[in-house]
Amino acid sequence: NEEKGEELEVKSLLPLRTFAQAHSSLYKNQLSTSLEHFTRLSSQFPHHPHIILQQAHIQQELGQILASEKNYQRIRSMDSHWMEGMDKYAHLLFQLRMSRKNAFMLQQGGYLHYHYSNYGGRDRNPNDSATCGVEDELGQLSADMLDINANKPEPWVCLSLYHLARDDNEKSLAFVDKAISIDQQHQYAHYLRGSILLASQQPDHAVVSFFRANDLRHDIPSYEGLVESYLAADKFKEAICTAKEAISSSPRDARAITLVGLALSQAPSSHQNGEGKDRAKRALKRAMALDPGAPRPLFALVDLFAAEGHYDTCVKLLKDAIEGRRANDMTDTSSTPSNSHAVTWIKEHGDVIIAKIAEIHTLNEDYTEALECFHVAISLNPQNVIAIQGLERLEKVMRGIDPDEEMDDEVEDDEENEEENY
Repeated sequence: NEEKGEELEVKSLLPLRTFAQAHSSLYKNQLSTSLEHFTRLSSQFPHHPHIILQQAHIQQELGQILASEKNYQRIRSMDSHWMEGMDKYAHLLFQLRMSRKNAFMLQQGGYLHYHYSNYGGRDRNPNDSATCGVEDELGQLSADMLDINANKPEPWVCLSLYHLARDDNEKSLAFVDKAISIDQQHQYAHYLRGSILLASQQPDHAVVSFFRANDLRHDIPSYEGLVESYLAADKFKEAICTAKEAISSSPRDARAITLVGLALSQAPSSHQNGEGKDRAKRALKRAMALDPGAPRPLFALVDLFAAEGHYDTCVKLLKDAIEGRRANDMTDTSSTPSNSHAVTWIKEHGDVIIAKIAEIHTLNEDYTEALECFHVAISLNPQNVIAIQGLERLEKVMRGIDPDEEMDDEVEDDEENEEENY
């Protein structure tokens, strides 16, 4: 009987051990491992809101938007007054809303922009009512949170994201400041503030917010925000040092390694003894080996080769990504993919890569191939803003018009009209 009692006692402690392992992996930025632990716990405790919430957060950061949304909705159905983590749910709705504005994608990084896609995980219809519906949901969630308790930061973060989705950065910043005034330890609010400031072309101010977010928790998104802000402020030394610090925090996280590649690729050669571009390529290839098909290292590597005029290499890298293959020169037998969400990304977002192939063909003055690729990308997704804008530029080039000069003329005309109105 004593032995049976001890055995039962040990079994009862096993969930606590799994729970500790899940959180330990999470704070080491080992997201896939942490998700496995929480999933195991969820099978034992299917109605535990904290476990479901952690699953939703991790799935969201991994880009598993549909699964994440489903778990957030489970929590809301279990307890309509639940507030913890609902600002991250608002962020997910923001991602879905902004998925229709994929011009942001590949232009900026960070948690807010990194997982933007042209396909947010929900079915589209010709009238794009899904987009309006998502914005309505975000507004309704904000209202619900305010009704439940306006003295907590989550409702104000929700409201900030709602106005950010409506391109009102001024109101968005005011509401996130309100959230921080309520709880200065709210890490995500500081991160969101940094993202708004960075998008508003205030990188020096953004650094302060991202630094505070990173101080509260050393996660990869806050490191991404710091590196991007330093690069935008031309503080290359700080960007490289911060990226290396991210790797120290998460040595096998492809996102951290990508940050080093991005920092090295953008820093002037005077900061790197003339070897920065080669080191950047090695870092980006390693990131792709760890996370095959991940968009940021792929496009950063393509941009590096494009700047050197190696257009055939660029096209090969992009086509390999679409077909789910690694390029021969980046095979690393010592590296294994940290997760499989990148492969899913490629399947769902191939039109973005095809649009990038079209851009490379345009640079190589292979206009026929470029035109065909742009049309293929748009046929796969009529809302692919990158492809639409690229096609417009290409058509001007083919007519002998310099699209950059025309854009400068439009800016001058706008400025003259503003002066006349004033």
